Amino acid sequence: MSKWFDAEEHADRALEMYERGRWAEAEAELRKAIALNPDQPEWHFNLGLTLEAAERDSEAMSCYERSVELMPGELDPLLAAGIVANRLGKYERGIEWFRRALRVDSQCELAYAHQIESYVRLGNHDEAETTFYMAQQALEERTAHCLAMIAESLMQRRLFERAEWCLWQALRIDSTIPRLRARLGAVYAATNRPHRALQMFLRDLRDDPGNIDTLLEYGEALVDLGRRPEASEKFRRILELEPANVDAHFRLGSIALDSRCYEQAHLEFELVLKLDPQFPRIRAVLAEALLRRGHVGSARPHLVDELDLLRAGDPTDAQAIDLFRFGGLLLEADMPAEAAEVFQRALEDRGESPELLRSLALARFRAGDRDGGVSASRRAVRLDPECVVSIHNLALAALEDGRLRIAAAWIDRGLAFDRHDDGLRRLRMRLWLRSIARGLGRIVGV
Repeated sequence: MSKWFDAEEHADRALEMYERGRWAEAEAELRKAIALNPDQPEWHFNLGLTLEAAERDSEAMSCYERSVELMPGELDPLLAAGIVANRLGKYERGIEWFRRALRVDSQCELAYAHQIESYVRLGNHDEAETTFYMAQQALEERTAHCLAMIAESLMQRRLFERAEWCLWQALRIDSTIPRLRARLGAVYAATNRPHRALQMFLRDLRDDPGNIDTLLEYGEALVDLGRRPEASEKFRRILELEPANVDAHFRLGSIALDSRCYEQAHLEFELVLKLDPQFPRIRAVLAEALLRRGHVGSARPHLVDELDLLRAGDPTDAQAIDLFRFGGLLLEADMPAEAAEVFQRALEDRGESPELLRSLALARFRAGDRDGGVSASRRAVRLDPECVVSIHNLALAALEDGRLRIAAAWIDRGLAFDRHDDGLRRLRMRLWLRSIARGLGRIVGV
């Protein structure tokens, strides 16, 4: 009996410590209670809540699973396990927990809502919508949580009008759900209504001034409006709350790069790379900052690493990186063969454009691939018959190959579009001198 009372006392003290936010002490007391009576499901559940509050989700999940084993008919442990599974990225597992929760209570709004979230995170939008409509049939009234979750699916599919309607309906039903206005702000930002987006972000921040996600989105909206100093202020506010936040450091670096503060950009991007080496396109932007500072040798290893990620098919970088800009950086770093590879990939992804073909031609010429440069220049001229740069390249290639008539034809064609182009005029002089030299050679030969 004494052992049982001791366990209860530890559990009671744990509750007191939990309510005071003293997670470590609450955990210690609960573990003492469980050691004395390991078959008490509520204590395992409370330990899970304590560990979750301390941001130790994997351990919390184990506690919830043990609680479910001890009381399989209780809803709360099932819900908690599913929510933590989603946070850990174990979405398939989360779906199973929510299905079990719905077998316990078919009217559980949160189980439907978080199951929709699981499907959205998996990119399975058909199942997300099916679950949403099942919730509408099972529940007596339209639910704010389900509307908010399906809005995320609609936003990912760029169905912004429907997403906006769902979010407004959710707000009318329950305006206390976190970040509803911020999500509306994201919709407005995506549909070119930046001022309305800012209003929504501000209203959301009045209720939750320390919300990092909302501060990030607010800062991004300010950047889009060209209000960089205000955006920087928001990102610095994030760093006051969370000094190692890589998103805030990256955005500050991007603002510095666009503002030509290259040393600051370099420092911010270096820090991001140290904090999160897998951060999308970090090596490319770090290399750009170094190039702008004139540190070509230091930039090259980062460009090589970024190119290796692309070659390996890294999905994060492949989606995030601007291939045209990256190819330009490789050219600046005197890596023309690598630049040609990237421009060719950009052509495959984006289709042909005169600008892209001109860059590909330049990279191939610099890499010593004259035939490849000529081919790309011809394709550029087919798309843009007045592309003087490509015409110049074709004339120069013909001149260097000794095909003087072809070179003359290209020069005449280019000067017809731009009579004052210095490059073509110089080529015409070189052609004239080569023609004289060839003529003199024939005379001497005679």
